[in-house]
Amino acid sequence: MKKLIASLVLAAGFFAFGGTPTFTSPAHAVDFSGKTIQAIVAFREGGGGTFYTRLYLPFFKKYLPGSPKIIVRNMPGGAGIKGSNWFQANATPDGLYYSVVSTSNMTSFVTGGKKVKYNLLKWNYIMLEPLGTVFYTTPSTGVTGKNIKKDVEILRKTKIVAGAKSPTSSELHSFLVFDLLGINNVTPVFGISSGKQRKAILRGEFNFKRDSVLNYLKKVTKYAKKGRVVPFMTLGYDKGGKIVRDPAFPNLPTVVDAYKAVHGKEPSGIAFKTYLHYFNMSVMASKGFALPEGTPKSIVDTYITAAKKIEHDKGFAKKAGKLFGVYPKSYGEDAKNVMRNAVDLSPEARAHVKKFIKNKFNMNI
Repeated sequence: MKKLIASLVLAAGFFAFGGTPTFTSPAHAVDFSGKTIQAIVAFREGGGGTFYTRLYLPFFKKYLPGSPKIIVRNMPGGAGIKGSNWFQANATPDGLYYSVVSTSNMTSFVTGGKKVKYNLLKWNYIMLEPLGTVFYTTPSTGVTGKNIKKDVEILRKTKIVAGAKSPTSSELHSFLVFDLLGINNVTPVFGISSGKQRKAILRGEFNFKRDSVLNYLKKVTKYAKKGRVVPFMTLGYDKGGKIVRDPAFPNLPTVVDAYKAVHGKEPSGIAFKTYLHYFNMSVMASKGFALPEGTPKSIVDTYITAAKKIEHDKGFAKKAGKLFGVYPKSYGEDAKNVMRNAVDLSPEARAHVKKFIKNKFNMNI
């Protein structure tokens, strides 16, 4: 288990000023010699986005032509809105700026309203890296993690107390899952960071939490072994257009498994279609890197080539551990399609989210 934790901590991601790179035509290679590149992180120092960016930084320096200097620039605020807005407005399309993307700035893009000035659908994606999600509760609920149908039926009868940063933060994904599964007796407590939520469930103040596979393995597994928390479900993983069990937790059922166990049929309808967008935000597009709108194809391709070289770098693989690659990455246009699946909601799905937030949290977006 220690190797598993170390592998995912590095692989999944815990998760800069100069002139213009010299390139004249597609026939001439992009060259960043003597340049300084800024890696924009719209989150706080010490967080997952910063760690993820710093993990890749020396390898981008190694494989980008000209071995440029790369500086990490943190711009936290508004669940990724402040830094993402800055990137949209100020990052020049010359290869001297790239941004980390994460579930948080995707969720904010969808539900942030007028504060959001950035457009994730227009950014140029270098790569996106999936990461699974684990749901867990306390033994006091009666959930055992052994029979998903019984566990959902128990949760339907239990008063669920769960923390969240805000009604539109990434925890919204959990509340959409509750709604999909008919778990309606839920009391949210807002203004609580993820780390504080984790402490609260261990103190018995909350009885539900979800974590990325990364955080679960690093910070929660030891408590599960002691019986203080019970993992019972994951979001799963998209394999060829079908949601299958998470490769890091193959013994845990998915949300789709839970729905089928309770309802006896495949999920469908606008609630499920909306959920799929949030599934893609949380899992398939969990973290990655993007260049600003308008970046020439030659520069985008140069970054993608560097990213693919990193994937095969033995030094990076050593840092990432044995499970590096457990969630295969997407690159370029494939990554952009993954992002579309995540944040390009239909008018019906947007209306569903808006109505859901109003009904559940009495908040207009």
